[in-house]
Amino acid sequence: YLACINKAYPLEGTGQSQGEGGSGVVQTAWAMLGLLAAGCRDRAALDRARDFLMKRQLPTGDWAQEGITGVFNRSCGITYTAYRNLFPMWALARYAATYEQAEK
Repeated sequence: YLACINKAYPLEGTGQSQGEGGSGVVQTAWAMLGLLAAGCRDRAALDRARDFLMKRQLPTGDWAQEGITGVFNRSCGITYTAYRNLFPMWALARYAATYEQAEK
């Protein structure tokens, strides 16, 4: 959302308060889903995304609520609470179906 407020891409990613190291689980899952859908051959990048999502998963199976995941009208921030679980699970399942099932 910082890009909308500052009208410039934030070089630090989502910012330290929005996730870990400027990365968030929702955005990582979106990127992972996009790479998988496009047939990305960079397995190392996909493995890093998988590892990040798995590391951020809580013992309960949930993911912590991070920062704002959507902005509209350049000023209204939205936090979709289901996104933190839906997209990481979807991305990990797609990864497993693409790589782990093929390796068996």
